Amino acid sequence: MLKSANIVVARVKILSDLITITRFIKNGVAKHVNGFVKAFLIMIAVFGIRAAMGGYAIPQAVANIVNAVRNGASDALFMNRLLTGVFLLLASAVIFFATEFALMKYFAKLADTIVVLKDVMLKRIKMRGNDGSPEDVVGRISSDVDFTIWNINAVLTTLIPNLFSSVASIASVFSFNAVIGYISLASLAPYMIIAEYYSRRVEPVRTDERRAYSVSIVRIRNAVYEYNDFDVLSNVFSWWRKAITALMWYDRVYWGYSLFTQYASVSAIAYLSVDKTRRGEIDVGALAGILSAVFGAHGAIMNAMWALCIQSQTVAAIKRVSEYLFADKELKKAEAPLQALPIVKR
Repeated sequence: MLKSANIVVARVKILSDLITITRFIKNGVAKHVNGFVKAFLIMIAVFGIRAAMGGYAIPQAVANIVNAVRNGASDALFMNRLLTGVFLLLASAVIFFATEFALMKYFAKLADTIVVLKDVMLKRIKMRGNDGSPEDVVGRISSDVDFTIWNINAVLTTLIPNLFSSVASIASVFSFNAVIGYISLASLAPYMIIAEYYSRRVEPVRTDERRAYSVSIVRIRNAVYEYNDFDVLSNVFSWWRKAITALMWYDRVYWGYSLFTQYASVSAIAYLSVDKTRRGEIDVGALAGILSAVFGAHGAIMNAMWALCIQSQTVAAIKRVSEYLFADKELKKAEAPLQALPIVKR
């Protein structure tokens, strides 16, 4: 069974990339940066609380407020529903405000991580020497470390809260109507297919872009302070532009198909929900709550899958950084877990 699971992970690029990032955080970041794990857990707790409010409480608030103004509601019922909805919205506002400052400890650790990893890489190079391209090594230290850590942060702070929010939103839909809940859950599947397509194509392109960027750093310095000749930069600029243009094209592919999926799915679910409302299976408040929750679920899962797309770009930089992050005696042991599982040929 374990072998079958490994084969599945190897075949699914977004999963193998996620494992690569997870192992890099464990072996490369948590090992060297004191207090990172504690800050990471605070971040997860904050996003879990926010997801409960944004994905579940807010659709419930919308349903209560809409039902409050329905014809035939008594004054007492009107006030009860209205105050419940308003209370949930105000509670969400306070929680989102307060938890933003709780995240400061996590973000401060990111800055510490960049400084510490650069220091470790420089010490490793001093200890074992460097036989790589000077231009590329400078870029790995000065640029790729920052790129890796900020992109990992983008993955974590996009993936975790949006996954939590999508689960809470779908749970909210189920609380209104189970059939619509199952349909809403199934409608989220296309985003994973789009993200897998993106991930398989973007990593080699990002690797090429990082190489071009690294070389350009040194070439610019040489052109300004040594050669005083800017014509030598044209080739490396063209190299970088070609790579970044390819990346932007794949970005458009992901967002184009994802936005189409979002609005097409919500339209279909809205039609089914209105039909159930007209037949008396759900009330108007539930209809409003369903539409609010479905929009929330689709927006959340679309952004969560985009985080997995970002991670595929990050894996390219991780592999470049990890080569200089470990000493010779540690290299084989420490770097092996950072490599994604091999893709099994179909």
